[in-house]
Amino acid sequence: MTPTFSWPPARAVPLIAGGEVAIRHAVEGAEDDHAAGQTDVMAAQTGPQDVLIAIAASGTTPYVLGAVQAARRAGALTIGIANNPGTPLLDMAECPVLLDTGPEVISGSTRLKAGTAQKIALNTISSALMVRLGKVYGNLMVDMRASNDKLHGRAVRLVRHATGAEEEGARVALAQADGHVKTAIVMLLLGVDATHAASRLNDADGHARVALQRA
Repeated sequence: MTPTFSWPPARAVPLIAGGEVAIRHAVEGAEDDHAAGQTDVMAAQTGPQDVLIAIAASGTTPYVLGAVQAARRAGALTIGIANNPGTPLLDMAECPVLLDTGPEVISGSTRLKAGTAQKIALNTISSALMVRLGKVYGNLMVDMRASNDKLHGRAVRLVRHATGAEEEGARVALAQADGHVKTAIVMLLLGVDATHAASRLNDADGHARVALQRA
């Protein structure tokens, strides 16, 4: 979400049993550590303004249950995603989400149906959140900041699609807007400079459509 929606990295904190090394190398037994889940959530300084999305296909993983317990004590909203019904995670989380994918084709492996369903659920949650926060205009991700050549090209295409501008005009507007797609769109559609466009967006809480309607 960071490059495509300008989401602050500090506000999307990933926690995994065994730490980051467990993403590439199995840390046996880490998921059985209930206390580690609590410790990791507390170390992330979780509080009442936060949301914890807890994921465990079985719905019984001790690390995940410990994390939910600590998050609830800290006043955070808890969402629990599990692939088995009637499990502790779904009972403990304030917002339980059951992805009832049934038995796996390869018994004992959750990397197939369960993992795929979890990824779709997370994509749905994050996409809906970005829409509600005004990071989408129509069906365009307009709060993107171009950080590489591929994203620079995408930014130009987004501005052109939203405004009907020629490529050169889109590039000039993006340069003046410090690469910020949403600002460039407001600039071109309203015929204002980057400072004025940014001010309008700020007054509209970042929603491009609202900023344009108030013109």
